[in-house]
Amino acid sequence: MTGKIELREGMGRSEGFFQMAWRRFRRHPLARLGGWVLLLLYLGALFADFLAPYPESKSFRQFSYAPPTHIFWRDTDGRLTRPYVCASERRRNLETFRVEVVTDCSKGRYPIYFFVHGEPYKFLGFIPANLRLLGGDWLVSEQAHLFIWGTDDFGRDLWGRIWYGARVSLTVGILATGLALIIGVFFGGIAGFYAGRPVTLSVGFANPEFRRYLRRGRPLLAWLKALGWTLVWLGLAWLLWITLQGFLQTSRGLEAILAGVIGVALLGAIGYFLIWQTVKLDLDTLIMRTTEVLAAIPDLFLLITLSVLIPQDIPPATRFMLVVSILSFVNWGGLARTVRSQVLQLREMEYAQAAQALGASDARTLTRHILPGTFTYLIVIVTLSIPSFILAESGLSFLGLGIQEPASSWGLLLSKAQQTGIIAFTERPWLLIPGLFILIAVLAYNLLGDGLRDALDPRSRR
Repeated sequence: MTGKIELREGMGRSEGFFQMAWRRFRRHPLARLGGWVLLLLYLGALFADFLAPYPESKSFRQFSYAPPTHIFWRDTDGRLTRPYVCASERRRNLETFRVEVVTDCSKGRYPIYFFVHGEPYKFLGFIPANLRLLGGDWLVSEQAHLFIWGTDDFGRDLWGRIWYGARVSLTVGILATGLALIIGVFFGGIAGFYAGRPVTLSVGFANPEFRRYLRRGRPLLAWLKALGWTLVWLGLAWLLWITLQGFLQTSRGLEAILAGVIGVALLGAIGYFLIWQTVKLDLDTLIMRTTEVLAAIPDLFLLITLSVLIPQDIPPATRFMLVVSILSFVNWGGLARTVRSQVLQLREMEYAQAAQALGASDARTLTRHILPGTFTYLIVIVTLSIPSFILAESGLSFLGLGIQEPASSWGLLLSKAQQTGIIAFTERPWLLIPGLFILIAVLAYNLLGDGLRDALDPRSRR
């Protein structure tokens, strides 16, 4: 009898939203497959130094565009043995006049060992380590080498370069999506919450609002707002001065005088409104018109235009962050428009209206009661946006405007195949392997995103 009561009580328990979502997600085999594939790719990128037998920058110029190394599994008697590679050298074929890699086991055999100590590296950038997956005497020999997936134009091992490049290509997608998400949620939330309600922005030193804040006993808030708008005016003045300097270097006479007068008048007008006047702006109109301007410009054209402005001699880490910023700047508009539509609906809900009626500030109502209602959508949009950023970065690097040597990314590696033309398909197909990794990563993210969309849909009853 007790067991039946416990069974009935267990049957009466209700599942939470995320418990039901997890149960629905587990019933989506393709989404689970995409998740496992992405896990393997990110683990490979994390342990790239362990998987690669050679350091990222090590090259063998005499083995430029070398095909994958032949790995032997049997000895001369046909019995299975430890895998090994043989001595090899580049020779010109006198019949075809092509340079080929010729393997000659009579000149030496070099066994392949697993989990050996090789050249040192720093795991995660600061942990000293030297354990590598593959090793052997072929690492220090000049007669034998191991190129699992061949080499590129500089004779660098493509197997290792792909895993090193995965760090850039996969990380760019996450960082660019995260930054675009922050910008899109911020501006989309503000646009949706203040839609139809002009906002007063100016509290300058000479503004009546400043004295009103002082009389209300909030001097710290008054001074902070006044200082903030003064800094905005100084920042605009600096940008205007830099622009005028570039214009004055190429202009003389009446054009220079006219540009200076217009610049000073524009700066004075901005300062007048920010410091003396109370400015009322429709933030929804301002933000949405900005997103429409960005949407009117083709993404590829805008990406190329902004990427050309990046100097060529900057460090790879700095260039990486600039590429992430450019990708986020170009693609935050779509997120902002969708978040705005969600906020417009959620701000009319009873709990949001009750929070404002109880005296909650606009910031608290927006961050604590409205934006959490968009989280399920944001989880899905993140998984569907990351592939587009991976493709965008790969396209930029393929065109030579993204990640540059000596760093590596899948798009940059794929550009090596483009440089060789049709030969990459007929004689050097291993150069196309980075494109296969791009395809796999994008497909896995889309499968995972489809599964999350179905699982997090509250109308789903499966």
